[in-house]
Amino acid sequence: MFDPTIFDNLKTVVEGAIYDLDISDELITVVDRSDVVDLAKFTRAYALSFQLRHAHEVTCTISLAMTLQHIANELLYEDVTHAGCTVTVSFSFLATDVDGDDVEQTLKHIWGEHHIILQTLTYTYGQNERYTHEVTIDFGRTINESHVDDLLHMIPYIIRSLEQLQRYAT
Repeated sequence: MFDPTIFDNLKTVVEGAIYDLDISDELITVVDRSDVVDLAKFTRAYALSFQLRHAHEVTCTISLAMTLQHIANELLYEDVTHAGCTVTVSFSFLATDVDGDDVEQTLKHIWGEHHIILQTLTYTYGQNERYTHEVTIDFGRTINESHVDDLLHMIPYIIRSLEQLQRYAT
């Protein structure tokens, strides 16, 4: 029989909460899902992407990742304080002219000052004047089953972020 890891349990919680917003509440639409096992590096990665049902300009992706070290810490009891996985929340949208400071302040107002907010702009030369603006919130720590409530409490912050970032998308 298969013994689920912390990663598997957290993935189930995230997936259930997001699909409830899609199917039951009809607040969002899931647009992509990825569940990757890399046997060469022995890593796991899970990502679930979704948009507000009434506004498709901004996409949110919740990602969970587990490295070889995470699983070794869990299964071999090497360092149980670092057993688990990492979580990131990212938002992407097309834009023509966005002040990155405004975007950062908008998200810090929602999420708080203590989270790491990274912004990446991608532009393909000669194709058009719009670029992809990606904003990632990195929580900078390993999470485990004791953080299930934290994951569920993030959902209103994510929805509010999706709503607020719509004004920057073109």
